[in-house]
Amino acid sequence: MLRENADELWDLYTKDREKTGRTHRRGDPMPDGWYRMAVHVCIFNSQNQLLIQQRQPFKKDWPNMWDVSVGGSATAGDTSRDAAQREVWEELGLQVDLRKARPFFTMNFTNGFDDFYILEQDVDLSALRLQESEVKQVRWAGREEVRQMQERGLMIPYWFLDSLFTARHTHDAQGERLHTIAVMAAGTQHLESWMSLAQVLWTEAEAARHDDSGTAAFHWQNPESVKESMQAYQKKVLSHILERTAVCAVDGHMVVGFLLGSVQDKKTVQVAVHPQYRGHGIASRMRSYSALL
Repeated sequence: MLRENADELWDLYTKDREKTGRTHRRGDPMPDGWYRMAVHVCIFNSQNQLLIQQRQPFKKDWPNMWDVSVGGSATAGDTSRDAAQREVWEELGLQVDLRKARPFFTMNFTNGFDDFYILEQDVDLSALRLQESEVKQVRWAGREEVRQMQERGLMIPYWFLDSLFTARHTHDAQGERLHTIAVMAAGTQHLESWMSLAQVLWTEAEAARHDDSGTAAFHWQNPESVKESMQAYQKKVLSHILERTAVCAVDGHMVVGFLLGSVQDKKTVQVAVHPQYRGHGIASRMRSYSALL
């Protein structure tokens, strides 16, 4: 029976993730106030299945439990990427290139920092060389199967694991959110987010009016108090929604652009785009969509 390497050394870090210049021997009690670095790699295939591994029954932590693709501690001298690449090679016999990658997210645990990487690769499981001291077996599993394995007590209960199946389509490999803009007829479910954007644009218009920095993207007609103007505008938007002359652009569930049309002559009454989303043709897309209503 193969045992874990008791001579393994880890770099020690401060709570701000700065190296202390000191190392720690695996298995010894961790000194208070110092931390180590761990890494995990989650490999998905093009079918949105996660490569999972079953840990050996003689492992000290989570024995015989199913885990994500790869995980382990960074050894002394490792960078996070070095450790992740090395662990994938050692545990699976698979070479991956993470030189340009950053962790998808980092999770703190009691004695350290745990960097999680996400890769998409259609791995041939029969070609893998499993590390006997760590990995009992591997296989692919979909989102529902992973959830059921956790409920049955067969898989490590990572609280975020279910979300990774969705997050990899809404965020890139660096954890940066991907923007997928959809243009549609506005419904009452969009009203609250629409009004939130209206507040942003009103604030921008007020700033432009006071500092003469240029033409604001949005103007209130006959403004009174902010509250009264917002209430009046909300009623106006709702009437357009019911008349199907309101169009919005949404990023996920967030309204990032809106257009109000005229029932009588089919002309655009008002169009505006969120400051962070300008320059991507959203206004043109909303006008084109409005012409089809």
